[in-house]
Amino acid sequence: MAKEKTTTRAKSGANKEAQKEHAYYLFMSKIPQKEIASRVGVTEKTVTKWKDEGGWEAKRAAKTISMDELVTKALGKINELLDSPEFNADSFSKAVAQLKSLKTSNTVDDEIMTFMSFQNFLIQNRINEGLTEEFIKQVVRQQDNYIQIRLGNG
Repeated sequence: MAKEKTTTRAKSGANKEAQKEHAYYLFMSKIPQKEIASRVGVTEKTVTKWKDEGGWEAKRAAKTISMDELVTKALGKINELLDSPEFNADSFSKAVAQLKSLKTSNTVDDEIMTFMSFQNFLIQNRINEGLTEEFIKQVVRQQDNYIQIRLGNG
């Protein structure tokens, strides 16, 4: 009897994790939280809890604000400074330094996009390569842990 309860709890935990992953995917796809709760079969409070604990807002923001957009904005600011009748060398040098610092390494946005592409690759090749669903879930969890650390939440 105790074994049945343990098995039921394990299945329930696996189901909860699957619901959470589905909710995360919907959240990253910009689906409203109320609809996410309805589609996943949990309360809005649960979605909010998952969102807060997992740092989903920061991940979605990192995904939607691309490096290209930041570079474009920095170049626009530099252009404004150059065209200004009251040229300020200090402001100009700071803007140029900011532009140079933007692309010195991979951003969280770059890493999230790379991880998402890699996840799609694993899913597409799981049969040919003999990859299990559990293996793919483990990889995704580790990628998520890495992103959490990069965002300062880990």
